[in-house]
Amino acid sequence: MTYKSRLWGTVAALAFMGGGQAFAQEETPSDGVLVVTGTRGQPRTVTESAAPIDVVSGDQLEKMGGATSLRDVLTQLVPSFQAQTVASSSWDSLARPAGLRGLGGAHVLVLVNGKRRHNSALINLSSFSMSSGSNPVDLDLIPNGAIRSIEVLRDGASAQYGSDAIAGVINITLKEDDSGQLVLNAGQRYKWHDRSDGETYSFDLYKGFKLGDAGFLSLTVAGRDQSRTVRNSTHTEQLYFRVNGQPDPRETTVDRNWLVKGGLPRTSSINMIANAGYDFGGVEAYATGTLGYRDATIGQGFRKPNSNQNILQVHPDGFAPDYTLSEKDFQFLAGVRSEAGPWSWDLSSTFGRNFDTHGSQNSLNASLGPLSPTEFTTFTSAFNQWTTNFDVTRDLELGFAKPLTLAFGLEHRWENFKTVPKDEAAYRNGGYIYPANYGGLVGQAAQVGAQGAITLHPSDAADLSRNSYAAYIDLATNITDPWFVNAAGRFEHYDDSSGDVFSGKLSTRYEIMDGVALRATVSNGFRAPSLSQIGFAQTSTQIFVVNGVIQPIDSKTVKTDSPVGIALGAQPLKPEKSLNLSAGLSLTPLPGFSVTADAYRIELRDRILLSSFLTGAGVNAILATNGFQPYSVRYFTNALDTNTQGVDVVATYNTRLGDLGSLRLSAAFNYNKTKIHKLAANPPQLSGLNVTMFNRQQQGFITDNTPTTKLVLSGDWSLGGLSVNLRETRYGKIDYIQSAAVNDQHFSAKWITDLDVSYKLTESTTVAVGANNLFNVYPDLMTLVNTIGTGNYAANSPFGFYGGYYYGRLSVKF
Repeated sequence: MTYKSRLWGTVAALAFMGGGQAFAQEETPSDGVLVVTGTRGQPRTVTESAAPIDVVSGDQLEKMGGATSLRDVLTQLVPSFQAQTVASSSWDSLARPAGLRGLGGAHVLVLVNGKRRHNSALINLSSFSMSSGSNPVDLDLIPNGAIRSIEVLRDGASAQYGSDAIAGVINITLKEDDSGQLVLNAGQRYKWHDRSDGETYSFDLYKGFKLGDAGFLSLTVAGRDQSRTVRNSTHTEQLYFRVNGQPDPRETTVDRNWLVKGGLPRTSSINMIANAGYDFGGVEAYATGTLGYRDATIGQGFRKPNSNQNILQVHPDGFAPDYTLSEKDFQFLAGVRSEAGPWSWDLSSTFGRNFDTHGSQNSLNASLGPLSPTEFTTFTSAFNQWTTNFDVTRDLELGFAKPLTLAFGLEHRWENFKTVPKDEAAYRNGGYIYPANYGGLVGQAAQVGAQGAITLHPSDAADLSRNSYAAYIDLATNITDPWFVNAAGRFEHYDDSSGDVFSGKLSTRYEIMDGVALRATVSNGFRAPSLSQIGFAQTSTQIFVVNGVIQPIDSKTVKTDSPVGIALGAQPLKPEKSLNLSAGLSLTPLPGFSVTADAYRIELRDRILLSSFLTGAGVNAILATNGFQPYSVRYFTNALDTNTQGVDVVATYNTRLGDLGSLRLSAAFNYNKTKIHKLAANPPQLSGLNVTMFNRQQQGFITDNTPTTKLVLSGDWSLGGLSVNLRETRYGKIDYIQSAAVNDQHFSAKWITDLDVSYKLTESTTVAVGANNLFNVYPDLMTLVNTIGTGNYAANSPFGFYGGYYYGRLSVKF
């Protein structure tokens, strides 16, 4: 079935799906936006909340430009949220690592209408990833056009919402009105050298309906098509075998600038969401359904004609393979809620599934010789999650200044992670030996495995399931008018080795005087090892820095309970544990002007990460014993304890300028620094192998891979039908730490400018033009020797290394 036929077939299927709204967000004239995240009681304004919360409106999402994904929107608008840009790293280039307060997506709980969103089957495997080996929620699968607002709780909330809310909670609330809107975006990257690329076209279509006087139905469909963006350097190595001892004449004629296809991927996607609710005379039924497809082609490094990764009869001039991904995702939620006297109750159940087919094209398995296929389906991965909640609340008059809100509930969650190897030709060793007249490779064995692919051997397959049972209680009240207190406790039981845990949280807010309040929280958290961290294994090619030179090296990730893992000292994974402390100040000194400042500390123990790549004769001997060729090997381990400290400061000012319109100004600053408190000791099995379990480079990925500081300044000015949105973001300096200090890379701070200008042609039609990274800023160049043609810019740049993007937008309301 073609992509287009799937797209329109899915649109038709969506017409039969239901949707739902778990809670609503309102606005008040003077107190600002009301939020419900972080409390089970009455909604509170951002400045009245006992914990720091950022709110992103649907209008802000629309003004972010056609090139911007939801995780990029949060990166640009929320001070302590950071998405990483990873180039040509299979699916990490697509479902990019992101997180809050220096922690990864595995430590952030995502809710849609207050209900848990299912995780992706795509695993953050990049060395730069903040979510090493976990499979976080993919935010980009939720259509922007369906979103009314996003509430980002920047505080530990495991006791309130679940074990993976160590760094915070992202709650996405959906529209439920009967309006209609179509938004069209088109744009491309600024020209780089002699060409432009990254052309992107997208649409968001929303329509809401009233169902009599007691219900609603809203439907959203969004599509996106993005071409490749390539920022590679020049390949300088010898490509062809010598002819009679002399360089092949083709060495001087080949275009070496475009051999590598790595960069941002080509993607096509269609995502839909339906949201509905109906009040049956005191009993409200609600439902939400999402459905999505995504196809991606991600360019990989160049395989030279004269390398043992190639067969000249298949690719006489070498080749740059593509990693391919076909993704299907859905979730369906249904629930009912009502009141019984003073009690309010809510029963809901939701099932989500993410299924991915992985492959490679324009490739080969050189060990199969000239008859090797050039296209492979390497494996499939799936994640399933079924969550059922029963929540009860009521207010109790106990003589405090305000009623005590009592909330309690139960949760059951079942989850499953599965990987299945597919084409045997992708991993099979065909035993091909290069024959006579084959240059310097005569008599040598060709490399095993599909190039530009993630391959799984049968022994790598995984099929893991577990259940989690939880009960919580939440108490909140104003003991006196100025003093608010919130206490929560949660007990969870996992039926696998993760065991039992109790999480607690205590929050308080004290209003010293009108417009001035202090707030503080203390909580502990718990995160069970992801099923993907327990069960995922794979083989691929990784880019390393060896003696100051960038090189591709064959690598293998093994399970902790595999023979190779056990022989190299792997141990069963333990849960991560956290202690969160925060204290802050909120000020509203003038109408329309507010400031919040919050300091925090997150102590994370037994943090699960990928080990360093283990190499050498001893490792190769263990691999040979288990039937594998030489590889660099790594596995997941409780590698270290970290302490993360930081400060968030957010200020906003809204004012009318008389005949000059209205102005909204905001400034957001984040300081975040992670330090390693304790490193796990090397296991005894590694003592004689001369390898390091967690080397200097791996430690640098934790401590220096993201900016210590981030400042976002923005202004939104409106006059009549004209609106101008200008944003300046300063990303602090970053370091790319290497195994040897002499190879360390240091990159300076950069300012990024985004501009969006829109004009209302009519009451219903708005046009806009804009640019992300208006002045086409790039990160600093690396100084490492690069002969293989990969990108020369800071690979861990927080704003990417693809330059500016300009776009146009048309919005029609109906």
